[in-house]
Amino acid sequence: MQELIQHIEGAWASEMPFVAYHLPEAGEVNCFFPKDSQLRYLQHYDEAGFIFSPFKIESQTIVFPEASSEVLKFKLIDFGKESKSKFSIKENPEEKENYLKLLWEAIDQIHAERFKKIVVSRKISTAYNLQHPSELFLKLTQFYPEAFTYVWYHPKVGLWAGASPEVLAKTYRTQFKTMALAGTKPADEDRDWTEKELDEQQMVTDEITDALKNHTENLQISERQTDKAGDLLHLRTDIRATLASSKLGDVLKAMHPTPAVCGLPKEKAYQFLKVNEAYDRDFYTGFFGELNMPQHNQRSSRTQNQENQAYKSVVRVSNLYVNLRCLSYADGTINIYVGGGITKDSVPEDEWLETVNKSRTMLKVL
Repeated sequence: MQELIQHIEGAWASEMPFVAYHLPEAGEVNCFFPKDSQLRYLQHYDEAGFIFSPFKIESQTIVFPEASSEVLKFKLIDFGKESKSKFSIKENPEEKENYLKLLWEAIDQIHAERFKKIVVSRKISTAYNLQHPSELFLKLTQFYPEAFTYVWYHPKVGLWAGASPEVLAKTYRTQFKTMALAGTKPADEDRDWTEKELDEQQMVTDEITDALKNHTENLQISERQTDKAGDLLHLRTDIRATLASSKLGDVLKAMHPTPAVCGLPKEKAYQFLKVNEAYDRDFYTGFFGELNMPQHNQRSSRTQNQENQAYKSVVRVSNLYVNLRCLSYADGTINIYVGGGITKDSVPEDEWLETVNKSRTMLKVL
């Protein structure tokens, strides 16, 4: 583990790009260390590497290519839970007032039947001196082992870090998986899911299913379940399919941004957010992760077994997640991003409190 820390801190000190990440419940940490500081953009979804894509559909996706990066794996060692951080950000009354105005505007638009749902968000900013990104990453991984945790840095962009519970796309050969994740309540809150939360999650499920119909076959939709992510609970439906003639890029274009981070109808909600949110989401609610990375399969787990060598094969897999529960850092300022889905039954004060609860995911590790 010390070697992992040295690699991250060395790249940070040298202002060289890197990403360290941990897939949910995995026993190892993966890293990309590009060999130069050139900012590279994805040209097509047949490439292999780690990608980082913004919320705006017209923006380019950044890639750390497998071919021009040092790709390393480190065994994850459990150091045990550290004490919770006492770091906090004082609530800004003006910021709350502005967010409540945005919420009321969104609800009015829904009552006027312009939308069924809108996902509005805000950015919480404060001065901060981030010295050790490796420490931030290890805290994220220790506190949120069930999420996709990461720290990503490029000197021309800045640093991003987070813990996302939401799968956008997983591929294995022609197998495709995604999920509909919506609805939020604190894990220690003893109550049933409300009709508003159940309706919101069903909207997301229906929209993702519709987006996949023209690009996949054998669509399978699971029963709805409650999913724990850190100190929060969400409603989740798993969706599986077989990729048809469409390529992954076509499927992602049809899905992103999902109604879980944008709204319905998607195009109208997207335009509303661009005009009314009053800040650039940048990579928040975009997506990130492994694209077409090799997975070695073998018949036997005994590495010296000759039969094992004969049947060993390499399959390219993708693990892409929506960039939720995240922060960014640049020039002595840290930004935490939070939001929530608004429907006709939303109560602005409750929605504000939901963003406060969500901000604790990142505050906990600072």
